[in-house]
Parts: sequence; structure tokens; C-alpha cells
Amino acid sequence: MKKIIHTFSILFILFLTGCSSTGFNRGALQKQLSVKSPVVNDAEIAKALKLKPNLPRPFKVGVYFAPPKGHYNQQDWRWETKDKEIFLEIPKELKNTELISEVFQISQATMIGDDLQSIRLAAAKHGADAVLVITGTADVDRYNNSLGFTYILLVTAFFIPGSEVDALFMTNATLWDVRNEYLYLTAEAEAIVHKTYIPAFGKQNKELFSEAKSDALSKLKLEVLKMAQGIKK
Repeated sequence: MKKIIHTFSILFILFLTGCSSTGFNRGALQKQLSVKSPVVNDAEIAKALKLKPNLPRPFKVGVYFAPPKGHYNQQDWRWETKDKEIFLEIPKELKNTELISEVFQISQATMIGDDLQSIRLAAAKHGADAVLVITGTADVDRYNNSLGFTYILLVTAFFIPGSEVDALFMTNATLWDVRNEYLYLTAEAEAIVHKTYIPAFGKQNKELFSEAKSDALSKLKLEVLKMAQGIKK
């Protein structure tokens, strides 16, 4: 009897340990937000220092939404129409500044690659003076709370809220000069959606990511608007 109890205790501990929160690897996620591979040498530094702002007033902005990167769980999201509309409304927000005359989306069909030069080329074909590159990445962390041990009975998975999930969406915006690759601004934002749920009825990753993405993009837009007003002629 003691042996059975001991065995059950070990299995129980392993169950709880295996279902604990693992958190997010933000360092790895940050790397997925970049559209330009960093090359650090004196020549690149000198080249960057020589670049000067070159935008007319007002100027036209093309917005490019970079496709998702990462492993399977991190790719379980997509850019939706509502996401794109958030940034297409920027001219209305800045109508009193005479800074931006038009904002439009860069069509994926005009892209020949996913690097920054390819993005600038596509933006040039659209007649943009600057291109706003929006990138995003997501991850999910599912784990059990203090009620999770009841799932050993199996049937409890249909009515006990012993599971929790954190869905993270991180996003980045960079505004580049189409002509000379001058970087005018960079902004970042993130949002986490937390849910406690019954396993049999929990939301899928894509639903959670969509909610977190909307929150993160709303924050990102505010950062972009704030920084855009400081752009020099």
C-alpha cells in the first residue's frame, strides 16, 4: 500500500512540474522582429552617419506588414484587415500637422524578397516617400493552476477551470526613407492576454493571439504617432 501511495505521489509531482508555467523567451522573440540583419563594422557605421533626412512635406507613407516568423505555435496568427486599418488612419490623427498626406498598404504581390531593400523597392513602386515596416511575433504559455491536479480523474477536464494561458504578442514599427534608407523612427509594443479556462472549452492560440495583437497594435500606433511628430524635414 505504501509503495502504491509513494508511486502515486511521484506521478503527481511530475504532473504538476510538467504543467508549470515556462514563461517567454523575449530575447529570441525580439530577433524575429528585425527586418534588417545587423552588420556591425566601421564601414556600416560611417555609412549610417552620412545618411540625412530627405522627406518632402507632406510625405506619402507605404505600410508593409511583414509575414509571421518563428516555430509552429508562434506562426498561428495572421495580419487581419482590422490590424491594417489601425495604421491607415494615421493621416486623420495628424491632419493638423501637415506631416503625412497619404498612407497606403504595400501589396505583398509586389515583393521580390523579405529584406529591407526589397521592401523599399516595393514602396518606391507604390510611389511612397517613406515605408513603415510593421513586424510581429507571438508565443503562448499554457499551464495548470492549483486545480489542475483534478485532471487525473479525466472527467474533470470538462468542468474544472484548472488551466491557464498567457498569450503574448510583440510588435515593432520602423519608418525608413525609401530613397536612402534613413531611419526616422522605431517603436515597440507588446500585450499579454491571460485566461483561466476549462480544457474542453479553452480558446485556440489564434483566437488569443488575435486579441493580444489588437491590444499591442493600438499601443504601437500611439508610439508611432508620438514619435512621428518629431520627424525633421
